[in-house]
Amino acid sequence: MKKRLYPAGGFSKLSIKAVERGQSMVEIAFILPIFLVFIFAIIEFGRAWAVKQAITAAAQDGARILILPYGAGLTYTSEDAVRDAARAAVEASMNSSGTPVTASTKINPVRIKPGNDGIFNTPDDEIELYDTVLSPPVTRGDRVGIQIRYRFETPAPILLRMFDTGGGTTSQSVINMGVTCYMSHE
Repeated sequence: MKKRLYPAGGFSKLSIKAVERGQSMVEIAFILPIFLVFIFAIIEFGRAWAVKQAITAAAQDGARILILPYGAGLTYTSEDAVRDAARAAVEASMNSSGTPVTASTKINPVRIKPGNDGIFNTPDDEIELYDTVLSPPVTRGDRVGIQIRYRFETPAPILLRMFDTGGGTTSQSVINMGVTCYMSHE
């Protein structure tokens, strides 16, 4: 006599529902973690994108002030005043956008000179810090701007390595973001 694998009278509606409910719970147990990882990744990517856009806008705000000539009847009386105003504009822009300036944030006015090929935006360009009076001084047509280095902390640094510009971080949960905005001096 053969052993039956199912009841002689067939399955009742109640037992079929219990089997379907158990199957649904197993499917959710497999799918829910994957779904949550995707949702978390989307949120972290959005946070990183927002920070990158905030520091880009802040660098543009600072560069706009930095290109102003200080002797043209404006409120700035020296190059130092223009640099200080540019830094203040960057900090204000970053703080108001929800990207707070911390002790590790680096905000540097810079001047760019074309390299040996005489063309801007090539790898051989020379970048000088513009913290003191440059020699030769900044004149009309020079490219000056703001360089920002920002440490973005995230629990998912592997997902966000595309935003990393390097910088020798010792922490695994930090992405080093960097932006440089140049404009021609007026």
